[in-house]
Amino acid sequence: MRFRKNRVYAFLIGLCCLATAGCLHLGVSHLEKQPWKLETTRTMQMEFMKFDYEVVPRKDSFGVRGMAYVKKKNVPIWATWIGELWIQGYLSDQDGAVLAQGLQVFSPQALKEGKGIPFDFELKPDSLDSGQLFVSFGYRMSLSKTKDDNDGPPFMAIERAVSQ
Repeated sequence: MRFRKNRVYAFLIGLCCLATAGCLHLGVSHLEKQPWKLETTRTMQMEFMKFDYEVVPRKDSFGVRGMAYVKKKNVPIWATWIGELWIQGYLSDQDGAVLAQGLQVFSPQALKEGKGIPFDFELKPDSLDSGQLFVSFGYRMSLSKTKDDNDGPPFMAIERAVSQ
């Protein structure tokens, strides 16, 4: 009897997981966002990065391209090396639900004040509703003292979409 009860519980838990998984979506309501404007240069400030960008039309999609800058004054003074950098661009609706996203992974490089990192995403939503659209950015960044620094923990900064 106990074995059968455990199987029923396991089945119910699995069923709940499947039902919940179908309802999950990526959301960016917690991130900075700006209304979608074609071919207009915009700037978005986040905690550790700044993005200068524009949205450009493409054949069957939209592009978001520009320059990303690490805010040197907001990261530890000892940080001189970007060991890992991922930048994401998101297209979302007014509720923050992600309709399309793009990702770029960058090679390790020196961290220099004012040095921009060029990015270019293709955003191709499955469909577009009639409501207003928004652009958001996310990133994952690991900074260290030097290129070969293995002595201490790196400084990590992460802002990105979450499953909701």
